[in-house]
Amino acid sequence: MSAMLQTLRALQDANTRRDKPAILALIAPDLVYHYHVGSKPVVGPDGLSRFLDRYWAMTSELVWRIDHHAESGDKLLVEGYEEYLEAATGRRVAHSYMGIFEFRDGKISGWRDYFEKGDPPPAPAAAAPAGG
Repeated sequence: MSAMLQTLRALQDANTRRDKPAILALIAPDLVYHYHVGSKPVVGPDGLSRFLDRYWAMTSELVWRIDHHAESGDKLLVEGYEEYLEAATGRRVAHSYMGIFEFRDGKISGWRDYFEKGDPPPAPAAAAPAGG
């Protein structure tokens, strides 16, 4: 398993445990994360920390599966499946997923998520700054 895929697997495991310090240890200080391409990105550890607080408050029983992956230079492309339970409604949401991860010095510096049509991700607004 490549170092990039190992890092992503560690991020997935930390997300399942809701271990924010472990997740933040895997990202570059200047991370740019497009949770929903087309929405304002999450930037840096503080932005990702706020995003995780909101995302975890809105979801439970997360399943994040990688079915296929490819690497090119400093990029890791993954295709798979995401599923979660919406906290507010109790509704189970599931969709196909593709992510592009960029790495620098062993850490994730860029991250873009793409989802199939249908159920959108729960919160592009979750990337908004605290208080906004």
